[in-house]
Amino acid sequence: MKNIVQGTSKHGYAVLPIFSYVFNGFNLESINSLMVDKESGKFMYYFMVFAASIRGYTHMRKVFTIDITYLSSKYKGVLLSVVAQDTQKHIYPLVYCMVDKKNDASWGFFFEKLKAIIVDELELCIISDIHAYTLKEFNDYFNVIKEKCPSAIACLEHNVGFEKWSRTHFSGNRFNVMTTNIAESPNAMFLHEREYPVAAIFIAIAHRFGKIFRKRYTEVNNSRTTFFPEAENILRKNMTKGDKLYVNNINGSTDKFTVLGCGPSTKVNLSKRSYSYRKFDLVKLSCAHAIEELCLKHEDDYSSSIYNYSSPIYSNESYFLAYLKPICAVPL
Repeated sequence: MKNIVQGTSKHGYAVLPIFSYVFNGFNLESINSLMVDKESGKFMYYFMVFAASIRGYTHMRKVFTIDITYLSSKYKGVLLSVVAQDTQKHIYPLVYCMVDKKNDASWGFFFEKLKAIIVDELELCIISDIHAYTLKEFNDYFNVIKEKCPSAIACLEHNVGFEKWSRTHFSGNRFNVMTTNIAESPNAMFLHEREYPVAAIFIAIAHRFGKIFRKRYTEVNNSRTTFFPEAENILRKNMTKGDKLYVNNINGSTDKFTVLGCGPSTKVNLSKRSYSYRKFDLVKLSCAHAIEELCLKHEDDYSSSIYNYSSPIYSNESYFLAYLKPICAVPL
């Protein structure tokens, strides 16, 4: 019965060209790429990106995670996934890629395709599935690499630079996205689909995220707040916390303040969106310290300035645009 509904494992590979053609007809500007062995004609890689994700990613925080899922169908294989996280902390799918095995060649194919759709910009942060939170942990991992592949050390350390691939040395902005848990979540979502034929897996992914996109689009379309509800709640809590703080403006500057109370003193520069404790810098939402300074600077009009000093990525408009284009699943 399962073969009748989903097709056989062999059939799942054979229909991939047809699936791509039909899917792209319903999802214009989506990207699909199939590679087979030139000599044997056997399947090697299949890469798919929804057009909705390509357009919506421009309104996402430039942080995404990469993870792998081992399949349990007849021919096994590995599913590589790239997901971002929207500002409501929901999974946002970017890329799914099926490979016959995990090796240098398959990773090379995957990253070449990924590079073609995601701009390598200064703000970009990629989180993988190896976590080193402290310098000691990083050194332990690095020593293992040094023992197994000493030739790679000079390249990683001097040509690439630790800050490009190590969490410990990374100075950029990960917002509140710290691990690959957001990538592991879709793996849990498609736990039973791991045994499906390859085409059926991609149909299931499109169907599931198609429903999710419609649901989130409806939610934000019915909202009447400036920011989405979770960000609004955070701002309200920060306003309450700000009532317990004292702002000192010794130099008479309109943008530079020192805030006292609830721990050590903190310096905030509103014009640079900079905060010595770094929470304001990293999360990009007006924190309690910044809100109290805005209250002093703008007085009665400070409530609207809270939004101006937060990132527009949290606005309902950005969220709306992220889910504006639908994902249309098609039967095969």
